[in-house]
Amino acid sequence: MDFEAARKENDELFLVEKDSIARGEKRDVLVPFAKAYLGMFYVIDNQLPAAERLRMLASPALAEAIEQGFRAVLKQDNWPELELIAEAFTQHREYNEGYIFLAAMDLLAKEDRHFIAGLDRASIQRAILFNFSINTGYQKSWFEELLQRHKPKVIEVMTAFWVALLEKGASYIPGRNFIFSDQPDLDFVKQAILPLLLHWQDCRVKKLRQLLQLAFRYADGDAFLEVCEQVLKQENRLNEKTRLLWVASAYFLDPVKYASLLSTYIGRVKLKIMPLLDFTIVLLADRKTFNIEISDKSIVQLLRIIAPIFPPQHHVYGAFGKLDINSRNVMQLFYALLLSDNQDVAAEVKSLRKARVMKIYSAVLDDLLQLLMRKRNEENFEVPDFDSYIENLVKNNCLQGRSNRFDKT
Repeated sequence: MDFEAARKENDELFLVEKDSIARGEKRDVLVPFAKAYLGMFYVIDNQLPAAERLRMLASPALAEAIEQGFRAVLKQDNWPELELIAEAFTQHREYNEGYIFLAAMDLLAKEDRHFIAGLDRASIQRAILFNFSINTGYQKSWFEELLQRHKPKVIEVMTAFWVALLEKGASYIPGRNFIFSDQPDLDFVKQAILPLLLHWQDCRVKKLRQLLQLAFRYADGDAFLEVCEQVLKQENRLNEKTRLLWVASAYFLDPVKYASLLSTYIGRVKLKIMPLLDFTIVLLADRKTFNIEISDKSIVQLLRIIAPIFPPQHHVYGAFGKLDINSRNVMQLFYALLLSDNQDVAAEVKSLRKARVMKIYSAVLDDLLQLLMRKRNEENFEVPDFDSYIENLVKNNCLQGRSNRFDKT
């Protein structure tokens, strides 16, 4: 590209308007220069500093007017609202003026390190919305400082933006790594998790499980239960797999109220019981980190539903001696009761002995009660790890339960 000719042509076109450009009145003129500043023209070397990229297309006089226009535009009020930006995003459209805003943010942040601290609420919102709704590929160093200095506002805006996107049917939400990552931002999670669960109509099972786990860990129990109840009323957004997760979550939050619904919905259908068992094991693995308690009673009630389907013997899923995944997970439920610090856990275990469907696990229950007694009475007693627990059950022939009428293919 002949940059000298481009500068000359731009000077001829725009220098006569440089005063209105400097006042930010010519947004249509500023947009392509903002894109050049942000490194979006492949013919301009991205390794050049942003200001130099701008000067590849504009003479010093015009470039100065353009930079003044960037600053002026940042202070203007006529910008699209959050709902309109969300609607455009779901339709794969962009507000081109956003490029000007992002260029202005970068320019001013480089000129004054205290600039971010003094932003007003409206500018913070626009900066966040354009940052996540427009893909420039440009490294926005100012965003980290914005997040540091105005984090509550950033979280508030991002949560509202996500909700607006989901309500408009978006299949992707930008900035999701604040929630879905190996190390999620807990401040984002605590504020956004329930709104996301409530409004994410088409959330896939894998993501839904992740969100529900986060809710158990960080959400308020009453508010979480209210979300579950609202979602369960929305028949059009639930399929068999997602309904199971929501029913199970409501059950763990209020076992007394939802035990009957869970039992009725699950029945004796292995294709429902297996994902329920998997979800339960995932929750129990993080049980001690939860803000919401998963009670021993809820585990005992689950055992009454689940355990009879997988008797402790060779059955349709393989030899128990090899610990197939379903049998192993059932034993994890028993083991969770052994790990409980609840003084009443032994009474809950004894109640299982009275259930006819649990007779095939009589030896397991006897062993569990004996371990609980030792745990309570022996000062130096150490609870075995799970593998040792299973090995001891095998050694004592506790896993030789006979098949029953519930063990069907």
